[in-house]
Amino acid sequence: MTFVAIQRQAGFHGLTLSMKSLLPFVEPLGIAWLLLTAFLLRQILKRRHATTCLAAGSWLVLTLFTCSALPSLFLASLEGQHPPVAVGDLAVCDAIVCLGGGVSPSPPEPAGVHLKSAADRLPAALVLTRLKKAPHLVIGGGGYKIHGQWHSESDTLKALLHPVLDTRVTVFSLGLCADTHDEALKTAKLAQAHQWKSILLVTSAYHMPRALAVFQRQGLKVTPVPCNYITSKFRGTERTLIHPPGHGGLESFSLWMHEIVGSLFYRWKGWI
Repeated sequence: MTFVAIQRQAGFHGLTLSMKSLLPFVEPLGIAWLLLTAFLLRQILKRRHATTCLAAGSWLVLTLFTCSALPSLFLASLEGQHPPVAVGDLAVCDAIVCLGGGVSPSPPEPAGVHLKSAADRLPAALVLTRLKKAPHLVIGGGGYKIHGQWHSESDTLKALLHPVLDTRVTVFSLGLCADTHDEALKTAKLAQAHQWKSILLVTSAYHMPRALAVFQRQGLKVTPVPCNYITSKFRGTERTLIHPPGHGGLESFSLWMHEIVGSLFYRWKGWI
């Protein structure tokens, strides 16, 4: 390849990267941020102090939660409570409990399931079964109404996994569960019925603090196996303090807030 051709290719890649960096500003969230920024600047120039304060507050909230690393830092504070574990070094337990939230039943899909943001929980649990860390796999999950009928996430997964798992692994479904507390109650009943003394608890790292507390409250000996790390701190990806507007920050903040409010509610109910 000639030097001129290399220069042209480099220029093409540079143009492509530049165009990609502008894409967030033509999406609805980016457009809203640009319009709000323009409005704020206009109010400042016209010295309309009352509306300037309102616009500045709105701009600051939108910028902090869509253009900064602040939501990621919030979520990392939860993930950091349970850093990654070496699954090969985990002790053998009586059962693996995989909490729901990773998939939803979807009849049109060939596999009958739709993977969601927390789908990392399922392969993490399957790795534990492959390493023979427990002879039983317990699957939790909520319910989904499709065409007027309720479908269970855990029942769907059990039907999908049973034919492909090692025959020495027994799969249990918790059925329709209202929340993590409901999953813990049903797991405790299973443990009592089958005389399980210890479990490996698989769930998202940000959800593990609340999940671990509610399962331990049921008197279960629990070894946490966190997964589904979202923040760059644990995934090893490049961390940027400021970036173009994106929905990732809103999702991270929503997950963090859900866990904070959930923990307060669980404490109020005496579940943890």
